Amino acid sequence: MSTFQGLNTALSALYAQRRALDLTGQNIANANTEGYSRQRVELSPVQSLTQPAYWSKSEAIGDGVKITDVTRLHDEFISNRTRTERGLNAYLQAQNGVYNNVEQAIGEPSDNGLQAQLSDYWSAWSDVANRPGDMSARTQLLSRANTVTQTMGTTRQNLDNLFGATREALDADVSVVNQTSAGVADLNARIKLARNANMPTNELSDQRDQLVMKLSELTGAAGRLNEDGSMDVALGGNLLVQGDSVRNLRAVGSTTVDGIGVAPVQVQFADNGSSAGVTTGKVASGLEALTKTIPDTVAGLDSVAATLIQNVNDQHAKGYDVSTTPPSTTPSPQPGGAFFTGTSAKDIRVAITDPTKIAASSTPATPYQGDNANAMAAIAQSPQGADTQYRNFVVDIGIQAQTVNRRAQSQQVISDDVTSAEQAESGVSLDEEMTNMLMYQRAYEAAAKVVSTVDTTLDTLINMKR
Repeated sequence: MSTFQGLNTALSALYAQRRALDLTGQNIANANTEGYSRQRVELSPVQSLTQPAYWSKSEAIGDGVKITDVTRLHDEFISNRTRTERGLNAYLQAQNGVYNNVEQAIGEPSDNGLQAQLSDYWSAWSDVANRPGDMSARTQLLSRANTVTQTMGTTRQNLDNLFGATREALDADVSVVNQTSAGVADLNARIKLARNANMPTNELSDQRDQLVMKLSELTGAAGRLNEDGSMDVALGGNLLVQGDSVRNLRAVGSTTVDGIGVAPVQVQFADNGSSAGVTTGKVASGLEALTKTIPDTVAGLDSVAATLIQNVNDQHAKGYDVSTTPPSTTPSPQPGGAFFTGTSAKDIRVAITDPTKIAASSTPATPYQGDNANAMAAIAQSPQGADTQYRNFVVDIGIQAQTVNRRAQSQQVISDDVTSAEQAESGVSLDEEMTNMLMYQRAYEAAAKVVSTVDTTLDTLINMKR
């Protein structure tokens, strides 16, 4: 090997170690960049003879070092696991939020909630039974009845508003899915072009993986890496993104809870109207809230209101009031009419405004008697009464909310664990990078020393002729 070849070997070392130092600096600079995967320089020796012949012979020891690749330290298997767990975590966390909103809309348990108001309402019937001729007791009964109906209406309106807000959020999430899918397709195209031109694609791949992770959290979509560097994204067995092509989604169906029986809420592919098959992620949580959680809650509250209307009106019809027929001032008892109007929590109203129309007596012969009022108060203890039904309704919601909350807490731990495992695999360790920096620095200094030594040797060789 000639002395000049030694310079070339040392020069290749300078180039390689400097590039390694540059890459170490890139890793350190992005130590806190979300989604960044650390990179590593792959070095290999340069052979002096690449095509040896039968009679050829060389005593050369090599031509230095070269950079064969810049590897992105990324485990696709761990990434797929992370996408799955984070998609489920996003679904459960969103469900937990839905049940929190439902519980806030119902407002139980509370000293001023519907349960307490129903109890006050039945107590007012007992007061009327004890003082059937006292108009103040009858007026109080109507006041408390109106409070019950107003609370039911307000709760129903809160649930209607929650449905509308959730429906708007679903539209927004679907829009984000479409934008993110377009971003994945665009990065796929850029990665393919860069690979064909032998240009680096590591940072582009990091950006693409971040977008795919976002799609997984929104829809539970799964990514599949192709040989050309692009990534296909599948949703419910259907391709959402294939190379640089993308299929858009759309949310269809009623925007009000009363209309879901005619037009249920769905997420479809915009091109053919087929179901997108979203089973997890934030979008799936929104769909479940709009097709089951909120409608079931509304149905439960409406059922309580319907039971209250039916039970009270049926018993009230069995009694007699203390109304009079002008110009007479003597009571001429009439059978009790409807105490409540309406069929649900949305339209329940108190039908009586005149306290004398309250049918507290069980017989027209003794209008100032409270037997029917006692029967009305006893409805509170009925196993088929509105009180029992409402308690069961609230307990069921509480159990479901508690179950979802526990699942969300457990899934959060799992999601954090797999995220940490992915970070350990591809994240930047400053301790490791500092060690690498010192290693490459010493190698660069040693290569520079070789250049200096060879230069001195050449100077001595040249001066021998003088």
